[in-house]
Order: sequence, then C-alpha cells, then structure tokens
Amino acid sequence: MTHSPPLRLALLSCLFLGCGLLDELPSRDARCDLRPAYDQCTDLREFKGPSFFTFEGVCETLRASTSGGSYREDARCDMTGVVGGCQTSHGDGSEQTNWYYSGDKYKTESDVREECDSGQEFTAPVP
Repeated sequence: MTHSPPLRLALLSCLFLGCGLLDELPSRDARCDLRPAYDQCTDLREFKGPSFFTFEGVCETLRASTSGGSYREDARCDMTGVVGGCQTSHGDGSEQTNWYYSGDKYKTESDVREECDSGQEFTAPVP
C-alpha cells in the first residue's frame, strides 16, 4: 500500500508534532552571548526539540561578524547588569529573549523597549 505525498506529510506531522512525540523530550536551554562586542545576550529557555542546530548556526554567524561572544548549551544569559529584554514565546512553550545590558546604548527600560520588534514583549530581568 502506497501513501500519497499529502498523507505522508500528515503522518510525519502526527509523529513529530501532533502526536506528542516532542512533548516527551526534556526541555533545555541555550544562550548566545555577544558581549563584549555588543551589550546583548540571547537565550532560548525551555526548548523542546532534538537539536539547537539553527540557534547555534545563527549565533556562530553573529559571533563571526562581531569578533567575539560565545555559544553554550545548558546555559542561560547572566542577569548581572541586565536592563531588560525583548521576549518571544513559541508554541512549544519555549521562550527566546534578547537581553540588553547596561552600557553606553542601554541605560533605561525605554532604551530596551525601542529594540523590541512586533511580536516581542518587553520583560524585566529574571533570575
């Protein structure tokens, strides 16, 4: 019995998304710290998925263009000196936050709020 392409896609979607397979994966954290070149660190919290491949790739590209920074799994951004962040919540329950640190560019909450794009909400520093 051969399945049509739409049926195959539906079955694969059920396996990886709709049937709860990803729900069984443990949630994990990762961070991309662009300091000292930029007063910013982005973390991905409570991610459920097999890999941070995309997040790590974007971080490596940013690191190369800023000549600094670091990527680390099972870590969150250091909250020391954070003025605030711009947060996006994803459907899997994970949250991605761009944290901004006190420095020449970010002195107040208002400075950070200007960085928040559509779909992002300002958030105060959290432990």
